Amino acid sequence: MPHRMRQNLLLPATPTATQHDPRTHLRHLPPAYSLAQTPYSRDKDFAPQLRYQLELPRKPKLRPCKVIFVGDCAVGKTAIVNRFCYDKFQSNYKATIGVDFELENFSILGHNFGLEMWDTAGQERFKCIAGAYYRNASVIVATYDMAKRESLEAAKKWLSSALNYNTTQKPLIFLVGTKADLLTKEEFVRMERLAGVAAAELQAEYWSVSARSGYKINEFFQRLAALAFETAMQQQLKLLKSTAEEQTTQTPEKSQKFDLRSYFTSRSSKQKSGCAC
Repeated sequence: MPHRMRQNLLLPATPTATQHDPRTHLRHLPPAYSLAQTPYSRDKDFAPQLRYQLELPRKPKLRPCKVIFVGDCAVGKTAIVNRFCYDKFQSNYKATIGVDFELENFSILGHNFGLEMWDTAGQERFKCIAGAYYRNASVIVATYDMAKRESLEAAKKWLSSALNYNTTQKPLIFLVGTKADLLTKEEFVRMERLAGVAAAELQAEYWSVSARSGYKINEFFQRLAALAFETAMQQQLKLLKSTAEEQTTQTPEKSQKFDLRSYFTSRSSKQKSGCAC
């Protein structure tokens, strides 16, 4: 073996730099699909107060965020989830039976944040089964096929059913049109106009995506994760603040102030009255 080759084999391996996945590594608040079609934050970034709170030593811990996808069968719920999680697309997906589950981890402002994505069946006969998974949802994604106008009306009904299981707190709501690649430009504009009206009625943020081409898939999930993270953080910080205020207002008995003037006044009055106690 040549001497130079032998030296190269003995050299330590060059350290590789840690590569962050740009899909799930977020430092800024992603923009909405359309500022005119969102009831949520229109800011270009996370609030400065939120960034400041996250830099404090005591940081809140967040549970994974539950996201449920609802809509008719074959509208593309499984397709958009698989495109984001695995960057793959199949044209012959089998109908979901019951519920499918995917977990995606994000790093947002340096904090770990997980999305539990529940892909529910779109067939009526599985509606009672899927209903058991609707509870405690932080985000609801109502999905429809842009090539089928009737699926938009069905998405409203699926959303209403999911909201009936989440009455204690209002989840974030998204209305997502899939299969945008199948429409002509005129059809696309017409369906977006109709869906925009529906999104305003539902108080939902609207998105048009395509799992086949990947159009707006990453942007949608990034926006979803960032808004869910911001909402969860604000709730936790509010809870920590209220807990701290309760602790400061509750003064223990041992820490009550001792008034010396009242003590000596009572002693002198007892001595003048002839009391020896």
